[in-house]
This record gives sequence, C-alpha cells and structure tokens, in this order.
Amino acid sequence: ISARLACTAACRRPSLDAMAPKTEYTPYSRARQAYSALQKERLSSPCDVYLPSVLREAPKVVAKEAIPASAKDAEAIRGLFPATYDTPLVEFAAGDASTASGHQPLKVGVVLSGGQAPGGHNVIAGIFDGVKRWHPESEMIGFLDGPHGVFTGNFVKITDEIMDGFRNTGGFDMLGSGRHKIESEE
Repeated sequence: ISARLACTAACRRPSLDAMAPKTEYTPYSRARQAYSALQKERLSSPCDVYLPSVLREAPKVVAKEAIPASAKDAEAIRGLFPATYDTPLVEFAAGDASTASGHQPLKVGVVLSGGQAPGGHNVIAGIFDGVKRWHPESEMIGFLDGPHGVFTGNFVKITDEIMDGFRNTGGFDMLGSGRHKIESEE
C-alpha cells in the first residue's frame, strides 16, 4: 500500500504556533448513504479471516537482537538510517485475551497522505481493531483531509459505526487525503 499513515522520518515537525489548538472532535458527516451490491457483499464479509493467527488475540511484542549488516555495507546503512540502525528486531508472538486485561487504553491517531490506494480503509480497520483488542476503551481518531487536518485540528473519533461502514471497501473516502507537507524551516 502506498498510503503513508504517519509522517516518515524525513518529515520535520511543524512549529507549535502552526498547530491548531482545537481539541474537540469534529462531527462526522462522511458516512455513506448508499452502497452498491458489491459494496454490500464486501461489508458483510468477515475481515478477520485475513488476519494472521498470531495477531488474533492480544499479541505479545518480543524484542530480539538487531540483525547485523555485512561489514562491507554497515557504514553506508548507518548513514542512511541513523535513527534505526542497530535497533532491535521486533516480532509478534501469539498472546491471549487475558493478557489484554492489564493494558491501559490507547488513543491512536491516523492520517492519510498522498494518492488513493486500494486498501486504505482496511489498513485503518486493522489499526482500529488492534487498538480495541489492546483495550476495549482505546480510542482512534482520524485526521480529515490529510496532514491539513493535523494542522487545523480537524479530526473525528472513529467509532464502530463509522468503521463498519467502510470495511472491505477501497479508497480513502472515510477520512480523505491530502498532499500537504509536514515540515517547516525550523
């Protein structure tokens, strides 16, 4: 998927003055009113059949040793990826629902940037389902119309009702996208 769900390491943080002070959710007004026969069939399909078994419950994160680069390429790779070179390898291991009971609720934000991609809604659905499995009271917010929504404070709380209206449907209609850059001269 070519969609970027978060600013990459190459992006720079905007000044705090450029950020919108808005902290209230925007009422959601993009719900689909009509569905084609194909969309209705996709909406009724269970998404979890595509989920790897290791992620079905509350997966455990297992940190392992960093994978060493060949001696010949080590310095070049370190120069290209200074923030991630020598970081541990992380894998997911199967957990169970009882491990989720000790987790604190999360508040996760998602922003879409760039052009349309066929699996955009299912990426958001996967994140949504994952944070809800982590803790049922976790919240997910979606910034509307790409990075501009981050700057202007234009965001919605993604609910089960909103998410279920876009599962297994392509595109970025739920949140919209944009090509604004998250950067500044600072």
